[in-house]
This record gives sequence, structure tokens and C-alpha cells, in this order.
Amino acid sequence: MPAAVCFIFAVKMTAMTLQEDLFNDFPQISKEEWVRQIVRDLKGRPLEELDWQPDNGLKVSPLAHADDFERAPEPFSQEPNNWEICEDVVVTDPATANSQALEALEGGAEGLRFYFSTAPDATVFDQIFQGIFPDFIGLHFAGPGVSQNPGAILMHLDRLARQHNLQTAQLRGSIDYDPATTAEIVDWRYLADLAAFAGEQFPGFRLVTIAVGPYPSGKESAPAGLTVAEELSAGLQRGNLYLRKLTERGIPAARVAGLTQFSLSIGNRYFLEIAKIRAFNLLWLNVLKAWNAPAEYPATEVHFLPGAYGSELYTNMIRATTMAMSAVLGGAGRLTVLPYEAGHEAEASFPPAFGRRIARNVQHLLKMESFFNEIPDPAAGSYYIEKLTQQLANQAWQSFQKA
Repeated sequence: MPAAVCFIFAVKMTAMTLQEDLFNDFPQISKEEWVRQIVRDLKGRPLEELDWQPDNGLKVSPLAHADDFERAPEPFSQEPNNWEICEDVVVTDPATANSQALEALEGGAEGLRFYFSTAPDATVFDQIFQGIFPDFIGLHFAGPGVSQNPGAILMHLDRLARQHNLQTAQLRGSIDYDPATTAEIVDWRYLADLAAFAGEQFPGFRLVTIAVGPYPSGKESAPAGLTVAEELSAGLQRGNLYLRKLTERGIPAARVAGLTQFSLSIGNRYFLEIAKIRAFNLLWLNVLKAWNAPAEYPATEVHFLPGAYGSELYTNMIRATTMAMSAVLGGAGRLTVLPYEAGHEAEASFPPAFGRRIARNVQHLLKMESFFNEIPDPAAGSYYIEKLTQQLANQAWQSFQKA
């Protein structure tokens, strides 16, 4: 046996032995025993003083134990979450937008989200995609110029595919379209026709984006000031509305779910943000079960909560890392990290390209050095996060049922 192989084998055997000895050295201790010891250590202070209240109506005990569960928690999925690294490109000048898009892709972005304040014509669309291979990346479109006429975006994509000798089925991405938010009277026939067309020509595209909480463009799925559980409930209500309206027009519930993505905002309450995404994943499965649709976790794109950054710009780099960690540990399908100077651009010493590069590199570190994309549901089995997930899910589901 080669020396290198012998060494690796010996290391593995040693690790297994250490692991077995480690568990044998620590006897099982019940939660009741832990509580008695903590009460003694508190010396008369109430145990409830240790509770954390991260949100109105939500109180969390720091003491989580296996005894809190009927059976050991299991990962939500056996498949690793290889989320998409995305970058926002605000389109004001097509040439500048194209330059930023190419810079992002060369720097390792896996998806681009183009924001249009006005509807792009064919010339603008072609300029933006100069030198870009559309079948290699996620293509995402947002802004008033998109939501006013999402069908036009699909037509541009159809033409782009033909220019590259591609089938439209080879393209994947999403459109930020939520007419139930922007219109008092929704033309559900238009959306049903658009969904039928996309089902045939663009099966890899999500046509409806439902915001769960504050959204970068300013729209919200529900009024501001809600608790996290109420935000989750409002997102479920909106998703259920689309299921109801589109199934009434002959589109199967499974297809409606496949057309929909949810946009969740992430703040700096680390454990709460992890639990929020996990809870929403569980809740959406419950909704699909009620519609007799296949149980598939929702497509989720995650962005940073507006105003999450402070005026200490370099501290924002650290804050971005912990926020990104909470997003991917929670199971985000796509993540956009804000540049460290977002909202404080006038105070930055470096050009915007530097901030965008650091934002991308945050995700590269989580993938290529921390290997977060190789572990199925990394938060699974953490009794504290599991309990927090359950509490949020239960509160949100009760709110949803009352709506």
C-alpha cells in the first residue's frame, strides 16, 4: 500500500477512534438535570432571565436539549445546497451595465439580476448581453420596466436564445412580477396565458416573485411593522392566492408552484434569520400538501434587509459575512450580498468595483473555503435552531390559518 494511502487510512481510523471515545466519555444528561444545575448557578435569579426575545411575540430559551424532541431532528434534504451567487446590475446606461455584468461574471458571479426602471427595447437588451453566454448563468429581471410588461422580457429572451443558437428551455432565471401587489384589479387571464406560454417555452423560469418582508425595490408582501412570523404568514397567503387564482384557470398546482419564487430579506439577527428561511421552507410544504401538489421546497432568493448596514463601512464587511452565512445555512437558493458601502457610497474610499468584488468574495469564501455548499442542511440537529424554527413555523401557520 502506498505511503500516502497508509497515512490517510491511519488518520481516518484515528479520527473514528477519537470520535467513539469522545462520545463514551460524556454520559447522557437529561434536560431536567441541566435545569437544576443552571438554577443553582443563577443563585436565586429566575431562569426566565436568560430568555431571548428577538421579535415581538417570540421568546426563546437558550437551553435547547434532545429531550425537547420526540425524535432526533433530521436534515430537510439529503442534497447539498449549492446556492447561486448573484449580483445586481442597475441598468441606466446599457454599455455601463454590460461592463459591470462582464466584470461580475469574470469575478465569479453565477447569476445576474438586471434592474430596469423603464422597459428595455431590443437594442438595449442586445447591448447588455454583449459577450455574455446566457445559458451559463441565472438570468433575473426586476424593476418597474419589467413588471409593467413581463411578456416583453420573455420575447427579448426568445430572440436572445435564437441569436446564440439555443433553445429557450436551456435558459433559467426569474422575473420579478407580482401583479397582486401592484394592481387593484389583477388580470388573471393575462398571467394564466403568460404561465402557459412560459411552461412550453421557458420551463426554467420563475414568473412570479413574492416578497416576504421588505424588498429592495421598496415593495412589500405585507404592511411594514409585522413580526417575522406575520411576514412568513403574509408570504404564504400571497402564494396561496396565486395557487387559487391560477388553478381556477386550469393550471395545475404543481405548475403554479414551479412558476413561483419567494424573496426573503435577511437582517443581522443571526440565528433568527437561519430559522426564518428554514421555517418558510417547511410552511410552504404544508401549503402544497393542502393542494395535493408534490412536496417541493420553495425557490427562494435572499437579499439583505434595507438599512442592515451601518456607517462603519469596514464593519459592514464582517456583517455581510455573518448575514450571508445565515442565508445559506438557512437554505437560500440564490443570494445577493450588498457591497459594504451600500447606502453610504459617499463615504467610501474605494471605487464601487472594489465593494462589488468584496461582496462576491464573501460568497466564494463560504463555498470554496468553508464548503457550505457541500453539506445538506448544515443547521439540522442544532437543537436551538430547530426549536426556533418550530416556534416560528407554528406562529406563522396559526396566523396563516386565521387569515
